[in-house]
Amino acid sequence: MMLKVPHLLISSILLFCFSGTLFAQAKFTDGYEAAQSGNYKKAVQIWLPLATQGDPAAQYTVGWMYESGQGVAKDFKKAIYWYQKAAQQGNPAAQYVTATMYAKGVGTEQDSSKALSYFLLAANQGDPISQFQVGNYYLQGIGTKQNTTQSIYWYQKSAEQGHVNAQISLGKLYQSAQNNELGIKQDYKKSIYWYQKAATQNNLAAQYELAMIYEKGLGEKQSYPRAIQLYTKSATNGYAPSAFKLGQLLELGDGTTTNFSQALVWYRQAALQGNTDAQYRLGYLSQMGKGTAKNIQVAIEWYTQASRRDHAQAYYQLAQIYEYGTSGFPNDISRNLQKAFKNYQYASTLDFKLAHAKLAYFYEHGIFTKVNKAEAIALYKKASQTWAKTKLEKLVSHEQCLDTATTLLFSELISCADRTLLRDKIKQQSIKVLSEDNTQWSDRYFTGAMIKGSSELTIDYTRENQFVKATYTFVGRNNPALIGKIKQQLTERYGEPHLSIGEALQGETSYQWTLKDSITLNIYRFWPDTTTFVEYIQPQNLQLQKAQQQQSMEHAFRPESEQQAESTASAPITLF
Repeated sequence: MMLKVPHLLISSILLFCFSGTLFAQAKFTDGYEAAQSGNYKKAVQIWLPLATQGDPAAQYTVGWMYESGQGVAKDFKKAIYWYQKAAQQGNPAAQYVTATMYAKGVGTEQDSSKALSYFLLAANQGDPISQFQVGNYYLQGIGTKQNTTQSIYWYQKSAEQGHVNAQISLGKLYQSAQNNELGIKQDYKKSIYWYQKAATQNNLAAQYELAMIYEKGLGEKQSYPRAIQLYTKSATNGYAPSAFKLGQLLELGDGTTTNFSQALVWYRQAALQGNTDAQYRLGYLSQMGKGTAKNIQVAIEWYTQASRRDHAQAYYQLAQIYEYGTSGFPNDISRNLQKAFKNYQYASTLDFKLAHAKLAYFYEHGIFTKVNKAEAIALYKKASQTWAKTKLEKLVSHEQCLDTATTLLFSELISCADRTLLRDKIKQQSIKVLSEDNTQWSDRYFTGAMIKGSSELTIDYTRENQFVKATYTFVGRNNPALIGKIKQQLTERYGEPHLSIGEALQGETSYQWTLKDSITLNIYRFWPDTTTFVEYIQPQNLQLQKAQQQQSMEHAFRPESEQQAESTASAPITLF
């Protein structure tokens, strides 16, 4: 790679070069004429002896020949050798190039400290480009300790000579309040001064920054006309951020009349230059049919372009489209949960807060991935949605429950079970459903075909669908000994009951166990009916259910569905 030397430095080196002897000047000119005619090999043959004799102009040009591979084989090590020779004799162009080669590690080991030392040599001779680089090094603490005072000093030296990037850097330093902690007091007046200096040189970035100042009214009275004028001037000359801002103002109607069609024009200009925010807005307007016909395919194309450049919101919007599908478009998109999962992953990796919760939901429920509760918990913690906080609390509580629960029902730990889980397990047992209704406190099943002597299983839940109680019914058929037989079976499993009331062969009778995980197990019968009931109760949830039933005037409820609690289908979220 050839390190090009700025024209200002070339002129300075020529002035420096021809301060030597007349003989050296003549020989150097002979080499220059040979190079101009295309005979680079001859030029090197003329310049190399001069360089060896210590002529700084020849040393610099020989360095350039080795760097560019003109007249000699390209050799960066030899290039920096000769540049350094000239630099040590005070040649500012050579000092700048030597600094750049140390900065990039070209022809030598990368060394930021040495790079700074050579930039300083050229900067002290008044070279504005080197002064700007010294300002950068001090600001960022490259090759030296961070020193904002020195940074501003060198930026100002460079800026006063008309260096545009130094002027913009000063403008940004004085504009940002965050720099207060760096010892730079926010000063919009100084910021505007330096932006104006750069803008008058037709610098597009400076025009953009100055337009932002006028748009927001920072240090100046807010003026949309002046902002729009500068945005337009910059955008017309191809500056994508300005084109995006014009599109944004026209879309929102800020400082001008809302005009979606014209907004699309400016967004497209910025988008075609790779501006990802503009690409996202084109996707949004195409999806919503603003300023153009609704077209989900075009929307997806723009979202995809933005996502390829790591636009997190575009990834999220693609995931939303694929999770829910679309309707009402000429070419609707079918649900594709695999694509939804992948795009949520990408958006989450880029730390898009809304994506964390959606991805957590996929991990929690094993949607196109293995169930991973630990990952779900970690993602819910990073999420911003209210429903995600609720899910996190439930999931953490569930994981803690699993550490202590021991009592099983259909191979599930009932202390931690919910309605969905138990329904799935019961379905796997091919047990006949008598009633399953999310608006009721209980589900009912016929168990006669699966559990000998039983007729029915009723499972109660809280309003949040957490397990409360499972009640098996065993029809007595005037068999007083039934309760004793069931007690014996449960005693073999859990030991003697902790509480016994009544006689086994007559009258109302009950037995109670408190199991290891605090589940209460009851067996009881009324009299003279010998039908026997077996109950597994989660005491805390039972108290909660009673309180909820007390709050309700009827024993029916309709819990809020998880999907309603999450987010609205695939309606895109706005950028602004």
